[in-house]
Amino acid sequence: MLLLGFLASVITYLDRVCISVAAPSITKELGLSAMQMGYVFSVFALAYAIFEIPAGWWGDRIGQRKVMTRIVACWSGFTILTGMVWSYPSLLATRFAFGAGEAGAFPTLSRALARWFPPNERARASGVMWMGARLGGSMAPAVAALLIAHIGWRGTFIVFGATGLLWCAVFWRWYRDNPAEHAGVNEAELQHIGAGSAAEGHGGQAPWRGIVSSGTMWALFGMYFCSAYGFWFSVTWLPTFLMKEYGLTLERSGLYSSLPLAGGAIGCVAGGAFADWLVRRTGSLKWSRRAIGATGFLLAAAGSAFAAFAREPFLAVLCLAIAQCAHDMTLPVSWATVTDVGGRFGGTTSAFMNMASSLSAMVSSVSAAWLMQTFGSFHATLVVASAVYVVGGFLWLRIDPEEALDS
Repeated sequence: MLLLGFLASVITYLDRVCISVAAPSITKELGLSAMQMGYVFSVFALAYAIFEIPAGWWGDRIGQRKVMTRIVACWSGFTILTGMVWSYPSLLATRFAFGAGEAGAFPTLSRALARWFPPNERARASGVMWMGARLGGSMAPAVAALLIAHIGWRGTFIVFGATGLLWCAVFWRWYRDNPAEHAGVNEAELQHIGAGSAAEGHGGQAPWRGIVSSGTMWALFGMYFCSAYGFWFSVTWLPTFLMKEYGLTLERSGLYSSLPLAGGAIGCVAGGAFADWLVRRTGSLKWSRRAIGATGFLLAAAGSAFAAFAREPFLAVLCLAIAQCAHDMTLPVSWATVTDVGGRFGGTTSAFMNMASSLSAMVSSVSAAWLMQTFGSFHATLVVASAVYVVGGFLWLRIDPEEALDS
């Protein structure tokens, strides 16, 4: 189960980040401006935000097996279609459809993992899942740059999209919403997972009133908005930033762009393991997760600020890698917390939190282009990202993972 979750996360970010590397080629072939490309990045986030909560709720309603297969099949198909666009409007429409198709992926996947892991192992499981996302994002710039150089940007999208369709076939054949229904799971494994996790079904009325009236849920929403602002720069504008600010080639910018997300992969798995260890050590779920969340955000703020004033490309990327590593230590804590708060509606609560990242991505994509045109540099975006991380760090002090909606 963890391997399937890991691979899904890898493929998700292969497909997401590919367009950041292809952006210079796409803008040149289609004659787009920086602002138009910014809207291409943000329209994905707009669609993702619109459909995130319905998709997460749908998974809770009918089961993660059906919904996750549909999600990956849809985003893979629209990844392939991205390689077939012929104009700016067709590119906008395809990326909007891509965002709509991918919406709900991580909430659904997180809920699927929660079904198969006991509560005291969920942060580590989430850490491995998010490590996959970061490794996929880390691999994508270098792999996409290499493929673009040999088969062009259109062929590259087709190759990446086909990979997701293969994952769908394996997932549908193997995964079951209830571990007890899987032929390879024995009684001892079910007891380890926990009777509650294994037996939880789907369906029922989502606790919408509890979600919108929960201080913890709104703090998670605000924190995740802050989380995505700086990160989205790394998966959209970073290759362009390195080429424009430091004169790097496409291949070298692709290689450098992989480093922050590689740092993030380390942070994800380390954060998940450290979070579970800290809970066992201190006995306090609330303060263990708060400590990791607040510290990670403040360190990310420092890294982004230093990157804004770096004069060498490698130093700038190194600072961003440190920032990403620190920030991504908080990801498994965030997702373990929101699924714990949501209980059997963890997909819905996760979608509510993750919708904030989509809204932030829209703001980040367009504001980065506007700040670049206004100040003649992307460095201003890094300064703004640093300030946003500080706000997110303080929001962690309001988050309580023990404030379950069904308690």
